[in-house]
Amino acid sequence: MFTILPANCTGEEIEALSRAFWLVPIIGAFFGLVSGLSYLAFNWAVGAFVAAVVALLLVHIINRFLHIDGLSDLGDGLLSGGDQEKKVAAMKDSRSGAGGVAYVLFFELMAVAALFTLAGENMVLWFFAPFAAEVLSKNALVTCAASGKPAEGMAGIFVRNTTEVAVIPSTVLSLLLVLPLGLLLSYLWGCCMLVTTTALLSMTLVSILVGYLMARIARRSFGMVNGDVLGAANEIARPLILITMFVVLTCLGLAL
Repeated sequence: MFTILPANCTGEEIEALSRAFWLVPIIGAFFGLVSGLSYLAFNWAVGAFVAAVVALLLVHIINRFLHIDGLSDLGDGLLSGGDQEKKVAAMKDSRSGAGGVAYVLFFELMAVAALFTLAGENMVLWFFAPFAAEVLSKNALVTCAASGKPAEGMAGIFVRNTTEVAVIPSTVLSLLLVLPLGLLLSYLWGCCMLVTTTALLSMTLVSILVGYLMARIARRSFGMVNGDVLGAANEIARPLILITMFVVLTCLGLAL
């Protein structure tokens, strides 16, 4: 469901997945490996800007541009006029409008810019930044599902079966996935572990806030959280998580 790899899922398997949606950060770790390794390789070979574009492009190709489509649909829905019914109709329209194009351009360019800014000279950070962003953006997706009102369709099953309590194991799992790399970064970079720990905790908090706010915005604008909103939460969280990493590391006096 999250990758281009074929999977013949039964209804029972989808139901089981929806009840264990807090495990989705593991999928984020897979995308993080793809993004981190490609960013590391291309940054070393051709430079940070191309590396940032390639790292994001590979993630989108592997997930069939699923979340990009959700971000585009969300932009169309939010920028359309009228009541909830008209906004939902605009979001579900297969054609992309100015709002959808603007949202995709803004948030994807912001993600590229954030990765480019984080390049610096530390090769460990080249891998760690995109890896952590992919894991924690999935935590934002889980938080959005846990905080939202379910819609009709497959996505509604996940929102309905993901309770607010699921945010806790999802967050813990996300931290367990990224913390070892953060500690390795501290050791190889020769910086205080408090610095990277503070950055990680701040990034995690941002992922939760983004997911929660996306659910609130969706409830007010559309009356529910559907698959487009979940995908958009993932895409909006990524650049904000990366920017948080940069701000915290810079404010704590760590030269990038």
